[in-house]
Parts: sequence; structure tokens; C-alpha cells
Amino acid sequence: MFPTSLNSLVTFEAAARHKSYSLAAAELHITHSAISQQMRLLEESLSVALFERKGRQMQLTPEGQQLLKQIQPALRQIARALSQLTSDKRNNAIRVATLQSFATFWLLPRLGQFQSRHPDLAIHIQAAIGLVNLDRTKTDIAIRFGLGKWEDYDAEKLLDDQLYPVCSPSFNGGRFPSKPKQLRNYRILSVENGREWHNWSCVAGVDINHFQHDTHHSDSNLMLTAAKAGQGIAVARHSLVAGEIEAGNLVRLFDLIAPSDYSYYLVTPKGLQKSEALYAFEQWLKEEALHFQLKSQSSLQVPA
Repeated sequence: MFPTSLNSLVTFEAAARHKSYSLAAAELHITHSAISQQMRLLEESLSVALFERKGRQMQLTPEGQQLLKQIQPALRQIARALSQLTSDKRNNAIRVATLQSFATFWLLPRLGQFQSRHPDLAIHIQAAIGLVNLDRTKTDIAIRFGLGKWEDYDAEKLLDDQLYPVCSPSFNGGRFPSKPKQLRNYRILSVENGREWHNWSCVAGVDINHFQHDTHHSDSNLMLTAAKAGQGIAVARHSLVAGEIEAGNLVRLFDLIAPSDYSYYLVTPKGLQKSEALYAFEQWLKEEALHFQLKSQSSLQVPA
């Protein structure tokens, strides 16, 4: 017989991962005092201290670190086993997590093609700025933007991307900068980390520190909405703006293109037993990504 309950281990894992009883309580939808009481009882049952407070943060003791390392894989395996019990009820639906910007500008405009092929399959899309925990949210697959390294997940590259400046055709009355160095005289739109502007400016040979009129947004979705409204110039990912340029909602400035250091990846939990529906969705995504990249090589003159 175990000296403690599974529920207390789930609570411990959340508290240890967040290093905060408050954040763990918010995730598990219980009170801070309930977390504190469960951790006290767990420590008493194991006769070891698992946490120690340092400032405003809860830190794991060496025993706590050892316990967390041992139980995390087991808890994930239990969650997947329980999820598979209901998989037959969910096999006609695919749950997808991705960035708001990618869902808006790339995935949704194409999704009708997949639904025409598979009219009996429902697609549930969870769009978010941060990373979605696939196990906890019972999400089948994520399309993530990054370097392809996420612990406890399998990642397969879907799509590389390119960067260049865009703006509305009506921006500044249609009077655009003719050279990259002139950008310092115009309002610049960027995502808060400024990653894309930095990457493109290195290729263009301009110093973004000299730009005076910078407007920040929390994600590319907001930034491109502002660009389409004529509020400034944005460096954007080709995957997000290709359709907007074709539709005449945005125009591309200059011929300079920078490769994005991040790419899009198909991400699933390690060892996931994929359903036929999920496999079909993955194959369709790969077909669409390949078609998009071949078209991009022509329109952007990107080497194969």
C-alpha cells in the first residue's frame, strides 16, 4: 500500500513545476490553503521535507527534486492511459493547438480543404500565445514555432520561414521608404521581443537601435492587424503575410529577405499512439506545407 495518494502527487508535481503554491492552486482549481495542507501531509507521510521557502519562491529540497524527477514520467503515462480509454469517443475529432497568428493567417484559410476530404472529422483549434501542455489539455497535436526542442515531445519540422518588411498599401499615403536605412523615419511595428526585426536588420545592414517610432504588440496577430490598418511597417513571416499580399491587404517592401531562425514543427507527446484521423491530418498539413514552400521559392526566389 502506498504511503500517499495519487492526488497528492499530482498536487506536488504542479507545485514543484511552478515553484509556487498560488500558481499550482490556479492550475488545479483549488485553494492555496488546500495546496499547503496537502504538501504538509505529504511531507509527514514521507518523513522528508520537499520544499523550502527562499524569498517569495518555493524551492525544492534535494529530496523534492528526486521525487519530482521520478514521478513526472509516471504521471504523464497515467494521463495518456486514461486519455486512451476515451479515445474511441473522440476519434472523430482532432484537437490542435497553435499560435493565434498561424491559425489566423495560415491554417484557417486552408482548413476547408481538409474538411472537404474528411467531412466526418471535427477540428477543435486552441489558439494561444504560450505553449499548450498537450497531456493536460488532452490536445492531439500542436503546431509550434521554435527550434524543435521541447522536452517530452516528439517534433517534426513542418515549415521553414522567411522575413521581410510589409505595410498597408495606404500607409503614409502610399509613399514608402526606398531604402532600408530610411526606415528610421517611419513608425515601426514589432512583437515585444523584436526577434524578427533584429534578424532582418542584420541582413539589411541597418541598426534597429536608431528607429525612433516603435510600437510593440504581444503577438504577430496584433502586429499584422495594425499593419493592415496602416499604422506602421512590420517585419513579418512570409507564412503569415503571403495571403494578405496576394489579396492586396499588404505590400512587401524591398527585395531583402532574411531566413527565420525559428521554424514550424508538428509536436506530439512522446510515444503517442496516433489515430487514423490524426495521421490523416498530419499528412494533409505536410502536403500543404510542401505546396506552400514550392510556391514561396518561386515568388520569393528562395533557393531550394
